[in-house]
Amino acid sequence: MEKRFLKEKQSSSEERRRSNSEINDLPDSLLCHILFFLSTKDSVRSNLLSKRFRSLWLQVPAFDLDSLQFNDDVFSFTDFVDRFLKSDKNLTLNRFKLICSPNDIDDDDDDNDSVLELWIDALVRRRVHHLDFQEFVASLPCLKVMCLDIVRYEYDDSLIHDESNYLETLLTSCPVLEKLTIIRDIFDYLKIICVRSKSLKSLTLWVDSCQVGLLEDHVVEIDAPRLEHMSLHDHLSRSIVIHSIAPYASVNIDVHFDGNDGYTSLDQDDDDSNSKRTMIRNFLTKISTVSRMEISYNTLEVIHDYSKLEQLPHFSNLSWLYASFLDSFWELLPTFLCCCPNLHILVLEFVFDIEESPMKLSSVPPCFLSSLKYVKLATQGTTKTSSQMKLARYFLSHCAVLKKLSLSKSFGDGIIKKIKKIQRKSRECIIVTGCVAYHRQDE
Repeated sequence: MEKRFLKEKQSSSEERRRSNSEINDLPDSLLCHILFFLSTKDSVRSNLLSKRFRSLWLQVPAFDLDSLQFNDDVFSFTDFVDRFLKSDKNLTLNRFKLICSPNDIDDDDDDNDSVLELWIDALVRRRVHHLDFQEFVASLPCLKVMCLDIVRYEYDDSLIHDESNYLETLLTSCPVLEKLTIIRDIFDYLKIICVRSKSLKSLTLWVDSCQVGLLEDHVVEIDAPRLEHMSLHDHLSRSIVIHSIAPYASVNIDVHFDGNDGYTSLDQDDDDSNSKRTMIRNFLTKISTVSRMEISYNTLEVIHDYSKLEQLPHFSNLSWLYASFLDSFWELLPTFLCCCPNLHILVLEFVFDIEESPMKLSSVPPCFLSSLKYVKLATQGTTKTSSQMKLARYFLSHCAVLKKLSLSKSFGDGIIKKIKKIQRKSRECIIVTGCVAYHRQDE
């Protein structure tokens, strides 16, 4: 009986050695792929299989750890995370999940960057794809630049009560943040983007709604009294509310306030405090103090509709304007320019439809007589000789202080020759051609 047991034990030992030998024959890449699906704790435990596994867990492109596994040993926990993040700086991390609280981090050195900042810096360098911090309220007292690129906020019951809590809490922990870029994932569950900061100077919000997201009726709120640069490209949000920005800010606006449904016209009778018309009125009022503006034809279509119902606010500080127009609302051009009494530089890009739209440019804005000195014109789409001639003549015949009219190559040599023969109200005006770089360029 004893001999039989010894033979069975010997056979079992041989099977284990054979199994370990088979595992050791596998390449590191395949072993790391297997360990990828385990928690980091189990991945570390794999070193019991053989010496080869002792450092293999550091090559796994995933980290999943709970600080409770360290039994309140703050130093060991912090040292363990540090070791992983510093192990292979060239290895891209697919997933990093950490469950801990601020008390779990050894961060007593006030003279150096906080441990969390160093971890985030390491994660950025290692190009982490999926980041998940749980039960953690961060404090980033020195952070000045933040980019949230396709960050997905997963569903949480707390969002029912405070949907802006995640982002707003993060921004609150960054008291000196100056530049924020948010490129939204349209499939996240966060309905409200609330940017509230007393230090923020630059904000970029990009949402591309080429696909239908998980939620409807997205909302954007901005309250940043020191904001100097604001870029909004948002075809997803139905409501965009600006509480405050700096008085001479520079803005780039491409919104239409209708989410995935596309733009719908304003209702003449719809003017209560919660209406789309009221929201647009408040939005235009808040951006009316800017000094530089780039605006898309999507937004100009909204303004065109609104101008038929109410008077537009005056943009008294506006000195530089880039606007993209569709020829279906030519009549808005004089109306909008009449609200810009101190405009100095104007860049217009027109998109022509195939069918002819009559151009009516009758009224003369006050800036034509006092401040408008540089005009750049570019056209896209079907070339329309009559429209191009009328557009150029409108500025040459009425701008009293115009110094330069720049025309893009799309006008064509024949049209440009005819335009140069138009009588000019300003004797100092010259006409130049072949200008291509129109965006954000000063004279």
